[in-house]
Amino acid sequence: MLAATVRAFDALGLLDPGGGRGLPDTGYQRAGWRCLASAGWLDSAEPPVDGKDPQWTDAGTAAMRHRDRYVAGGRFLARFGGNDPVFWTTPWDAGTESAFADMLDEHERWRVGADPMHEVTMHLDATLAVPALLALRGSGNLGRPGGPAARLLTLLGWLDGDGNWTAAGRARLSYVDHFGLVGSYLPMLARLEELYRGEVMVEPGEGEWHCHRQLNVAASAAAHRGYFADADPIFREMFERGPRPAFIADMGCGDGSWLVHLHGIFGDTVRYVGIDASPVALDYARDVLRASGVTDPLLLLGDVTNPERLQHRLAEHGLAIEDGLHIRSFLDHDRTYRGAPHHEGVPGWSTGAYVAPDGRPLDAAQVESDLVAHLRRWTPHVRKHGMVVLEAHCVAPQVARRHLGELHSVAFDAYHALSHQYPIEHSAFVRCCHLAGLQSAGYVERRYPATRPFVAVSLNRLMPLQPALPQDVGTRHDTWQPESETDLADGRALHRLLFVDGDLAHPRSWCAGATGVVVGDLLDTIEARIEQAGRGDAVRILDYGAGTGLASIELSKACLTRRVEQRLADRGATFELHLVDIPGGWFAQGYELLRKVPWTRFHALRAADGRFRPLLEVTSGERVDGVAANMVFHLLTDGAMRRSAESIAAVLRPGGRLAFSSPDLGPTTPYSLLFHDPNRLLRQRWLDALDDHTPEHLPTVLRRAVAAARPGDRTSAQRRADRRILPTARTADAVAGALAPYFHGTIDRRGYELLAEESLMTALVPANQTEYLAEITDPVLREEVIRYLMCEEVLPALMKERAGTALGLNIQWTLGRYTRSAQE
Repeated sequence: MLAATVRAFDALGLLDPGGGRGLPDTGYQRAGWRCLASAGWLDSAEPPVDGKDPQWTDAGTAAMRHRDRYVAGGRFLARFGGNDPVFWTTPWDAGTESAFADMLDEHERWRVGADPMHEVTMHLDATLAVPALLALRGSGNLGRPGGPAARLLTLLGWLDGDGNWTAAGRARLSYVDHFGLVGSYLPMLARLEELYRGEVMVEPGEGEWHCHRQLNVAASAAAHRGYFADADPIFREMFERGPRPAFIADMGCGDGSWLVHLHGIFGDTVRYVGIDASPVALDYARDVLRASGVTDPLLLLGDVTNPERLQHRLAEHGLAIEDGLHIRSFLDHDRTYRGAPHHEGVPGWSTGAYVAPDGRPLDAAQVESDLVAHLRRWTPHVRKHGMVVLEAHCVAPQVARRHLGELHSVAFDAYHALSHQYPIEHSAFVRCCHLAGLQSAGYVERRYPATRPFVAVSLNRLMPLQPALPQDVGTRHDTWQPESETDLADGRALHRLLFVDGDLAHPRSWCAGATGVVVGDLLDTIEARIEQAGRGDAVRILDYGAGTGLASIELSKACLTRRVEQRLADRGATFELHLVDIPGGWFAQGYELLRKVPWTRFHALRAADGRFRPLLEVTSGERVDGVAANMVFHLLTDGAMRRSAESIAAVLRPGGRLAFSSPDLGPTTPYSLLFHDPNRLLRQRWLDALDDHTPEHLPTVLRRAVAAARPGDRTSAQRRADRRILPTARTADAVAGALAPYFHGTIDRRGYELLAEESLMTALVPANQTEYLAEITDPVLREEVIRYLMCEEVLPALMKERAGTALGLNIQWTLGRYTRSAQE
């Protein structure tokens, strides 16, 4: 990708000072600039304006010392511009063979003095290796390469002196099919110069010139197959516990691999429908499905942007669109751009380069508005079973350049942009789904990778937004209720930090994923108990440290979807959800939100005399089947954690489940931070200001705050701050050690993006700021200080590090799944 881009930019003078004057501002050209920025070669992904020079980074300057070699590599790659179905299965012509041999001779001479692990070396290796390996694959000669190709692979260390694949070579060999992704777009890369000039247009669909579709279908199948098994639990749950779909429809089915995979699970108990816009893909799918023994598959031409047309086509075959489970892998970004009026709620967060059908550039808000409109066209048709969606996402250049070698976004984002595809950042995708009336079932959501500061792929079951939680004004069974005069301001602020605009249907992404894992574990417990429940039984879950009720809200939504209360009632049993916490504004807000949900019961953890009550006392001696401790354990000191572990063990029946999450347990990976690390840095910056010997040089707001702070308050204020947020985060090992006497289980770590605005909201929660910056007694001044330090110092500094995301920070969550030992 880089070699092709440099070749085209070089030909147009875009790499030279003041070059490229008179060229149109096309979306294609912007894709090229973004590609170089993602590689870390340019400071900005925006094209230079007014004849200004490109702003090269040190890495870009170093790469441009080899500009001629990149250009030569791009010229060689331009030879692979054919998209005939047999292009990659026929021998190279004599001119290509000769050009390859000449390139290899020169590359061998140059590589003698090059660092084989340097990115430039690997880029130039790839200009020869990718076409060579694809040609060997197409001709069936991968097992025993010969000729110049074998010479190249030996040079790279992938073949030994006897022509056998080395361990390093076998590792690369396992990715040969994946090389077809970028390889399939070589016809398009061969004509980048014309695209940048605006002389030609990419027109996806029938008659396309820009892609070798057969190679693309095979490569996509290889790349996508690894994700299919992760979706199996979603399908099993739906077929085992819900109304069964009449058919499974894979929109953009490609070669039919996902349908074949599902047929291996469900056999002929459901009908399989494959839809694709490409006749080539449907031909592949027909052969693959037949070879796999799929009985009577229905294969249809269809466009993901037109569900109404699909509705009519299915009806022609006696199928109602709403009776099917609709699935798709990596397709929504490949929709035809229709354009839509600006949607007021779209965040405009996406950083991709986007090309309109006429070649002009599109901005993020236009693309996101189009996605919302696209998803809204589907929403009415998936109300019964929802959609299972695998989707790819772009990664912002400033993030991609920090993780080179760990993602494929430099190439992926570029060839998708050039071919009129529209991947957006994961956080923006989640927001657009909600605006379209869809929400992800958090307990089955997956993000790839799971721990890094970017999401390249996500797996979701998207469902239409649920109706409100049940509201039953009947008899309550609480042992605690908040006082009528309780101030809810603090609780409401926390609630808005957990749910976008306080909307219960829209939990914020930073906490939804980890809470979803906890909810998923408890749902497994509930489902197992339902199978055993008899008349008079009660299935009980306890939410320990419930706060404003996040975990209980998400669990209640899932229970409503699964008809837990009704299914238990059919067995003569009941469901109870016990929320337990220290009385205060946060817990009072939770009561306000959940007091009308019939299965909830609220209990105070602290007795009237101030002591902490054992949980078995809280539940009046009743054992529970599962305990959630969502965002709790990082708040506890070692002694408190030991006492909590003992209390939870006592109330949990033997064999019961404890599921916990924490965003503030160390140690972190090099790619993540803890939830309160920004707040710890905030306090350190404030203390630095207090200790500054030249306060007259401080920014105005800090100078005012320092002058107003009372020196005598320092010690007591520090104690208050340390109680609010532990100055040194506790470790996951410490939590595991406290649980070990009573439980056995595992701990996992995942990363979730905390937006910069959400980190600021955390610091501004009234109870947090009052306790954490207690030296500042004026609430208006204190908020000014927090906003200044977070927005001007803390967040910019942290976002530049390896834990920085496009919009915030990658927060490490510790997730625990523990089972109560069977012995009392």
